[in-house]
Amino acid sequence: METLSRFETLTSRRVQIQERAERLVSDLRRLVHLLQCNIDSEEERTGIFDRANSNYSVTARQLRARRDNLAATISKLEGPPAPTF
Repeated sequence: METLSRFETLTSRRVQIQERAERLVSDLRRLVHLLQCNIDSEEERTGIFDRANSNYSVTARQLRARRDNLAATISKLEGPPAPTF
């Protein structure tokens, strides 16, 4: 059995973490898309599309907040990579 050097082990681990992060971002993007579809459906159901309207759906407001939080998470995950030492 061949032993890996410390550098090879760290490099391999870094690749695994990067792949996991990419899968997470992909899943989050799908969730954002699903939330947007639900927002559109709720607005269509109520017939109110203006968020400033006092009768705007509470459900749509909550879905928008979730979508916006996920979008912020995605942008942080895709931000500049951490420096390596």
